[in-house]
Amino acid sequence: LAPVWLLIPLILGLLAVSLLRRKAGMAATTSLGAPAESAALPSRRVSFLLALKEGDLVFLLLAALAGLLGALVTVLFREGIRGLEWLLVGHSGSLVLMALGLPPWQRLVWPAVGGLIAGLILEQIGARLRGRKTTDYMEAVAVGDGWISIRQSLVKSASSMVTVAFGGSIGREGAMVQLAAMVASTLGRIARFPRDRLRLLVASGAAAGLAAAYNAPIAATLFVAEIVLGSIAIQHIGPLIVAAVIANLTVHNLMGYAPLYEIPAFSLVSDWELGFYLALGVIAGHTAPIFLGLLEHSHRAFARLPMPLTGRMALGGLIVGAISVYEPAVWGNGYSVINTVFHQPWAWQALLTVMALKMIATAATYGSGAVGGAFTPTLFVGALLGALFGTAVQAILPVGAGPPSAYAVVGMGAMLAATTHAPLMSILMVFEMTMDYQIVLPLMLAVVAAHYTMLRYSDVAPMYAESLLPRQPEARN
Repeated sequence: LAPVWLLIPLILGLLAVSLLRRKAGMAATTSLGAPAESAALPSRRVSFLLALKEGDLVFLLLAALAGLLGALVTVLFREGIRGLEWLLVGHSGSLVLMALGLPPWQRLVWPAVGGLIAGLILEQIGARLRGRKTTDYMEAVAVGDGWISIRQSLVKSASSMVTVAFGGSIGREGAMVQLAAMVASTLGRIARFPRDRLRLLVASGAAAGLAAAYNAPIAATLFVAEIVLGSIAIQHIGPLIVAAVIANLTVHNLMGYAPLYEIPAFSLVSDWELGFYLALGVIAGHTAPIFLGLLEHSHRAFARLPMPLTGRMALGGLIVGAISVYEPAVWGNGYSVINTVFHQPWAWQALLTVMALKMIATAATYGSGAVGGAFTPTLFVGALLGALFGTAVQAILPVGAGPPSAYAVVGMGAMLAATTHAPLMSILMVFEMTMDYQIVLPLMLAVVAAHYTMLRYSDVAPMYAESLLPRQPEARN
């Protein structure tokens, strides 16, 4: 078995050799006086890779390179957060454990300090940079031209790094995906790709960043195809698959990063238990608009405050700090909290309290203008909602139902489908996390129920709707 570090350059090398052999064959045929039509046809003796057009091979090569480089920049971002954590408390790891080890006054102050520094980075550096401001990869792919500002992306990623390391309740995946998409945009501009090809390459970079973050290359591919591109045609999804697979191999096999969630084995006690999972999906579908509405109302409330961005972000951090004085579990992404819910029993009062406070803390961080994603907090809310529902089911039927951890895993997919309007991606995301076929039926029922329940709230926009709307054109770098 070849090591992974050898497989990646080997695949890229084979593609490059195939392209060179095709060019050499075409040149030799043309020099012998063959017609131009026959020169364009690949030989039957070469591999099926040569049946692709020359431009397709080059594009797939760049998609693979975007996956490799995109994965590496996400690694740099993770290590940057760890470095800041060392400077802050002298060690790195779970942000919740860090918060537990701090005295209450430091839990109150540090998120506010992080918000202040992150805001200063955006105002004092980002606002003074000239040129194009676009950094949203969804906007660049869906309604833009694929051009992503390098300087603005780096500034916003630095701001996000500070926010997360200092305990802000927001996901780090937003900046990771943005950096990977920026790398892909840069490669496409160097290659002088036309507008449509550049947008597709940026989408491939985004899929690579998401795959590197969650160890789910199939779901990452469908996330970008289903939400951003709005198409799963093979000519669109092929480069996304290549980039996502290469990124996943790089981060989790080559670099040795473990999956985010330690999910226990799933078990369906009986077929009639599917009714409970269906009910969980309905509940998640009614909870999603509350969470999304809280994020939107917080954003509007902070925007009305008569203070600059730095002040708003410091205030948002102060709110998180005040909540963490009572409940430190609201710090950071919440990976460790979800893993604890998977493996240890929680009282229903604790589940309800942490879920509600996490929603408020996320709304405060997100609404204040902090750079980050709401993808991971959505999984957090879904996991605790599922565990809370599973605890109630187990109290009613202590023998005939599965453990709360099983409902927590399904709740993650149901909540994700309700907030993003991407049910297929949500099913595959959770399935790739578990790699357990037994979860498929209850997961599908819960996700579909959550999706259609959420559709009843026609006045609530899905999570990424704003990024897919056209905006005013900006100056080029």
